[in-house]
Amino acid sequence: MADQLATPEDLASLLQKDLDAATATLLVEIATAVVQAEVRQRLVQVVDDTATLLGSAESWLDLPQRPVTEVKSVTIDGEPVAEGSGSGDYRRFGSRLWRDGGWATRWTEPSTVEVVYTHGYAPDAQELQLARGAVLSIIRDWYDNPSSVTSEKIDDYAATYSALASRLEASTYLRAALRRQYGRAGGLVRIGG
Repeated sequence: MADQLATPEDLASLLQKDLDAATATLLVEIATAVVQAEVRQRLVQVVDDTATLLGSAESWLDLPQRPVTEVKSVTIDGEPVAEGSGSGDYRRFGSRLWRDGGWATRWTEPSTVEVVYTHGYAPDAQELQLARGAVLSIIRDWYDNPSSVTSEKIDDYAATYSALASRLEASTYLRAALRRQYGRAGGLVRIGG
């Protein structure tokens, strides 16, 4: 099942219409994809997701999805790394991991770091309300005027995605609010050795 930042029932309630369940589900899933693409994050909680990352000599390792709520396991080149404060252990700071010896087993080449972790917001989390509202808003706008789509069939997935994405692109303030709420914050970058 695809991510859903709202439910088909939410959509039916907003539109004050009886909707075909399959169409409503599809629209919610497509609009969710549009919103998540805008913020470049999967917002709906994923438990025990696996990320395979390039390990280097740097002490910090950024995990690709946020917010990180739990790290279940970490391996470097297939060898487990423990969480703790000892030498060679890792510690989690928000959505980043820190390890005093860096994330490579050899200085001469990068390593493969595999992290199993939970990220995103629980389906009932208050933090998802802005994203939920965005999903319902762009569907409502499209539903009231689907002029850029020739029909409402499931086979029109690509056209519907484009139409919903263009609705979000037209809403500068909503896009800015989504990026502020869910986008990656700027930070300092170390240059040089």
